[in-house]
Amino acid sequence: MLYRICILVFKTGQINGDLLIYHVLLTLKPYYAKPYEIVVDLTHVGPSNRFKTDFLSKWFVVFPGFAYENVAAVYVYNCNTWVREYTKYHERLLTALKGSKRLQFIDSPAKLAEHIEPDQQKLPAATLTLEEDLKVFHNALKLAHKDTKVSIKVGSTAVQVTSAERTRVLGQPVFLNDVYYASEIEEICLVDESQFTLTMANQGTPLTFMHQECDAIVQSIIHIRTRWELSQPDSIPQHTKIRPKDVPGTLLNIALLNLGSSDPSLRSAAYNLLCALTCTFNLKIEGQLLETSGLCIPANNTLFIVSISKTLAANEPHLTLEFLEECISGFSKSSIELKHLCLEYMTPWLLNLVRFCKHNDDAKRQRVTAILDKLITMTINEKQMYPSIQAKIWGSLGQITDLLDVVLDSFIKTSATGGLGSIKAEVMADTAVALASGNVKLVSNKVIGRMCKIIDKTCLSPTPTLEQHLMWDDIAILARYMLMLSFNNSLDVAAHLPYLFHVVTLLVATGPLSLRASTHGLVINIIHSLCTCSQLSFSEETKQVLRLSLTEFSLPKFYLLFGISKVKSAAVIAFRSSYRDRSFSPGSYERETFALSSLETVTEALLEIMEACMRDIPTCKWLDQWTELAQKFAFQYNPSLQPRALVVFGCISKRVTHGQIKQIIRILSKASPLLSIDRDRVIHYGRGRKTYRETVSTSLQYRNRFRAA
Repeated sequence: MLYRICILVFKTGQINGDLLIYHVLLTLKPYYAKPYEIVVDLTHVGPSNRFKTDFLSKWFVVFPGFAYENVAAVYVYNCNTWVREYTKYHERLLTALKGSKRLQFIDSPAKLAEHIEPDQQKLPAATLTLEEDLKVFHNALKLAHKDTKVSIKVGSTAVQVTSAERTRVLGQPVFLNDVYYASEIEEICLVDESQFTLTMANQGTPLTFMHQECDAIVQSIIHIRTRWELSQPDSIPQHTKIRPKDVPGTLLNIALLNLGSSDPSLRSAAYNLLCALTCTFNLKIEGQLLETSGLCIPANNTLFIVSISKTLAANEPHLTLEFLEECISGFSKSSIELKHLCLEYMTPWLLNLVRFCKHNDDAKRQRVTAILDKLITMTINEKQMYPSIQAKIWGSLGQITDLLDVVLDSFIKTSATGGLGSIKAEVMADTAVALASGNVKLVSNKVIGRMCKIIDKTCLSPTPTLEQHLMWDDIAILARYMLMLSFNNSLDVAAHLPYLFHVVTLLVATGPLSLRASTHGLVINIIHSLCTCSQLSFSEETKQVLRLSLTEFSLPKFYLLFGISKVKSAAVIAFRSSYRDRSFSPGSYERETFALSSLETVTEALLEIMEACMRDIPTCKWLDQWTELAQKFAFQYNPSLQPRALVVFGCISKRVTHGQIKQIIRILSKASPLLSIDRDRVIHYGRGRKTYRETVSTSLQYRNRFRAA
């Protein structure tokens, strides 16, 4: 029997997925006709090398049937927590593998040796070294939503956290083993003699552990981290190699930047360099330049520099990528004065980026994404220039309609790598406001649309609570974006009020304290935007309702309903978003009980606001849209959201059909065999909102499960 090794080294964005499939097909082709075994090493698997849904499904389609038939066994080595969540999310695609006898999970080289001879295993050295020089600490506790017993293994290069109890992955009991390399450890903190936290790069939430020997564990981890740091070569500034095609863009930035120098001779030299560039590379500058000696150029020539840059950006757009890359590269090395100048003259070139997104060349599209990522990094790092970068860069990019999707993708990706509450996530949410300043309607539509789309996706792989879902981080991050945009009507409430109220009812009292406060702040800002919005004209009576609602939502009663009863100021808590702030940590907050009767109160208050506004807008369809959204979730299986949607639908429905009543009775009947509803009573009351609400209310008496969302 032949043993083949399949190791996951796929990196999203670095390797073409189709070529990877083709390579695997070619590698296995000689062995299709006879039995073979596969070893899948998951030690290093995480978000950076995941298979996207469409790509994952492609693997099952392209492999010939007889290739599957001859697979004697698949040994999955070192399954981790991320893999478990990934398989849950793609449960439908992976149904065929669930409970398969040919699929075996292996958690140690010794167990793998029971099936494959050690010299045939050929596991990578990076995986094997994890088992060397281990200090093992048993009976530790990992604190999270659900505290879990683990063993902590500190090796020469990494820390391993192995579950003490098996958990189910694809229907099989598995020990999970999470590997954290010394290079990824950002901070280790001894909280007290029995508790410590471990902060990892690209993870916003610190890991919290309890153990009797915390001091020994912390010292061991500090030792491997220090040893890794000492093993790194001295940092030497690396300069990007200039390719021939980069020369015009690179020299153009040098010329424009030095035209703003305080040295008169350097300004003259930069001007002559600019003249030489236009002549050598035939740049269309329309006769604005003439090389000469002895030219006196004043220090205050910003308008001249910007006008030259605008002309070249319009006439020579092919230089855009190289020019912007050079501007960003030299930005951190420039003085404050030259940084301001750089922002001025690079702004006109940003409009050209959309040309390369529409281009058929994948390499150019990837370079645009890389430039956006560099601009994001610059925004995060350049604290002194933060306001100027927001206004010049992101305010300009927000006006480019066709580029917004790409920009938002980069924002959300950056936020996700930092994690909820991280500096990255908060800066990106803040920057979304600058992005919206150039195009409120489009940016608000994109952000709200993405939020609704992600919430919809939770129905594909339901979880008991929303916080347990694989998409939770994206939902929480977008909720922060919406809070930032909600001030001064940057969410365009006139166009999106039903969607905003829909999101609020699904998220109210959900998540860590800062996020619960954010949801409350979102409601306050929405009502405030309705009061101040110039697009809508309300009667004095409606304005009075809105003003009273603002006061009402700030009362302790509503603080309790939103799960923030113990805070003095929701606004302060909503913006208490330091990277080290534990109010964002899912394992560190105390979840307040949330009854569906509380959701009914919140929904009624929101409905009163909407109905008051609709009286002044005769053709308004807000309530119909909200009802449609609630109905969709009410009739879809999703334990974390369906009970909420049922209550909201009952509160806001003006009309209800007998078919809908039967459907809701069926849903509630399936929820509990004890459910008993007097159908004659329902029909007797006739059609209307009261009927539906009483049906739901009666049903809830028989099912405690629907008392907490």
